[in-house]
Amino acid sequence: MRKFTLFVNGKDLDTGIYEYFPYTDKLITDFRGTYRIITQLKLGQMAEENEEAREYIYAKYCVGKDDTNLKAIESAYNASNTFRYMPLSMRRKILGDVHKKLLEKKEEFIQMLIVEGHPRKLAEWEFSGMEKAYRDESLDFFKDELWREVGKIGDETVYWARKPDGVVCVSPPKNAAASSSLIAGFALLSGNSLIIKPPLRAPVSAIFLWKEVVGEALRNNGAPDGTLNILVGNSDKITREWLESPYVNDILYFGKSEKGLLLAEEIVRAGKKPILELSGNDMMFIWKDADLKGSISALMDAFLGSTQICMVPKAAIVHSDIYEQFTDEFVRQVKKMKVGLPSDPETCFSPVALADSFFIFLDDALTKGAKQLFGGNRINYKGFKDEKGAYLQPTVIVIEEYKNAFDMFCIKEENFFPLLPIVRIKGSSDNAIFETMMHFANSNEYGLRTSVWAKSNLYIRKFVRYINNSGLLRINSRHVDFSSYLSTHGGTGKSGGPYGEMNYVWQKTSHLQGISLTREKK
Repeated sequence: MRKFTLFVNGKDLDTGIYEYFPYTDKLITDFRGTYRIITQLKLGQMAEENEEAREYIYAKYCVGKDDTNLKAIESAYNASNTFRYMPLSMRRKILGDVHKKLLEKKEEFIQMLIVEGHPRKLAEWEFSGMEKAYRDESLDFFKDELWREVGKIGDETVYWARKPDGVVCVSPPKNAAASSSLIAGFALLSGNSLIIKPPLRAPVSAIFLWKEVVGEALRNNGAPDGTLNILVGNSDKITREWLESPYVNDILYFGKSEKGLLLAEEIVRAGKKPILELSGNDMMFIWKDADLKGSISALMDAFLGSTQICMVPKAAIVHSDIYEQFTDEFVRQVKKMKVGLPSDPETCFSPVALADSFFIFLDDALTKGAKQLFGGNRINYKGFKDEKGAYLQPTVIVIEEYKNAFDMFCIKEENFFPLLPIVRIKGSSDNAIFETMMHFANSNEYGLRTSVWAKSNLYIRKFVRYINNSGLLRINSRHVDFSSYLSTHGGTGKSGGPYGEMNYVWQKTSHLQGISLTREKK
């Protein structure tokens, strides 16, 4: 059984207070037995060396004491007063070393995600985004944007400089704590110190990532103790202490839009900067000349992790001319998909946390005119119908009268379960169809990602010009893919709040200073 300790002021911290993390496969196949063993371990009724404990339990991890977070805040504040003056070139090297460490520990990290319940296909996709984000071309671009000579007029030289905010606190999501939280590493490039709070019930891969990858890179490059702090505990208590501390500057929060937007108000009232990564309700647009094979393959990613990922496509908006061919082939491909345990390399599905909401959304759509083409059942990990199963079938519905779609939950709100609506767009002309598509795009209250599949140069230009409300727009490429130079995260509306946009964390956790330098004439 592995043990994961906390990390404060440059030192491992073993608080002596432990929680236990099971193999998710065991949790799915023997829920009662898993929790019996966890209970016996916590009560001291079973030894950690017990054969059954080793079979069911992957790791134990520390939980902070009452003062752990306060010590982390003080540690981060003290470190920030030194780390901010470390040369930018050295901070750039730290992130380059993070990339090297990621590659070194790739398989160990992916195996840890699988233990946590991420099927391999999902884990490998998560890793690809982390790895691409830290490649040299992106790091060099980010570094150059932190300090720039703007121009010269006579004896005066003008500069833009981004200065660090100070202490940045990070609260990542339970569904992808490690992979999502790594974007916070770019706050180090700006010269900030960090406090990372992985979720209480699923912290293992995040602790590993930050301690064994980022922490090692910091230590090897001489960063001061306290530049990175890792703690686990009660989220409400920890967040309250962040809000009340005069030493905390920014809070990077991942979570549902409703809670995140309310928290942002509190953060602003406390005189701090909120950086929000909230829900997504992404749309994919399929024009009449789209690459059928490529667009269908991209839409299949809607079911990664059973759609419990914010940046997968949640609805397809399809030109009438290609609708029937597209829908028929897509459903054929969906029927081939396999449900299985996280350890099964052939599956991309995860147990579904919000199964009750799935049926509410599905019933709402069918009542309002949608048709169900496939799925709609609760199932077990073997793919059989099971009223108590932890999984849901990938479910495809079609909305052939697009005017009905605007009142459906599955279009207005985020589907955080495997329910994929395909909307047929009809019109008297291509221009009329395009205008309807833009109504869908720009009335979306969320704004994380949008993707488009089209070959016509005219309509590609029109999509680029008229789609305004998403952090990232992808044309003729995988909706969930990642690109050098562009951030992996960030969005508008309910995805990022009123200041939401593509989220360059090195930018969000710094502030712009203008510098005018006039040298005396000799």
